[in-house]
Amino acid sequence: MLSNLFGKKEDTESPAVFKDKVYIHSTGKMNACLQLAKTQPEAIFIAWFDETAETYKAFFTQNGIDDARITMVNKIDITTIQNHQPVFVEHYPLPAKELELVKDWQLTNIPVFSAMDEPLFKHFGSDKMIPLIKFFGMKESEAIEHSYVTESIIKGQGKIANKVITEKTAASQAEWMNKNMGA
Repeated sequence: MLSNLFGKKEDTESPAVFKDKVYIHSTGKMNACLQLAKTQPEAIFIAWFDETAETYKAFFTQNGIDDARITMVNKIDITTIQNHQPVFVEHYPLPAKELELVKDWQLTNIPVFSAMDEPLFKHFGSDKMIPLIKFFGMKESEAIEHSYVTESIIKGQGKIANKVITEKTAASQAEWMNKNMGA
């Protein structure tokens, strides 16, 4: 009888849309993306900001990968991802924009590669965590992957969304954070 007092707990958890892979530094993240590009020709890499896209295009070109595999989010649609594996090379600071983009994709566990030295993570004090993670022996080429990481990122993005009244556009994640968060 008491078990029904508070109602039955429903399993409302839906499959995760994104699956985060967080590296200590951007160089580790870029090398992981390069390795993925070499081993999975169906992977296409999506950037939210112009600066990121240009950085990855140059890096891929230097390493013999066609820079057409990097695309800006504003140039992607459902037909672009057909027969491809979409991979995000960064998070957008506002979660609603990410979810709006992928709502019709009917995909789960879309990889998002991030690094703790990126402005979004620095906003939440990742600079203080990097030495600790290194102390525990994590290597530059290793990623932190867990559903709790993804949940933490979503919560952080939610905190940012609550503070942004009128979004100002930007060419990079750093510029976006400066313009919209004053960080």
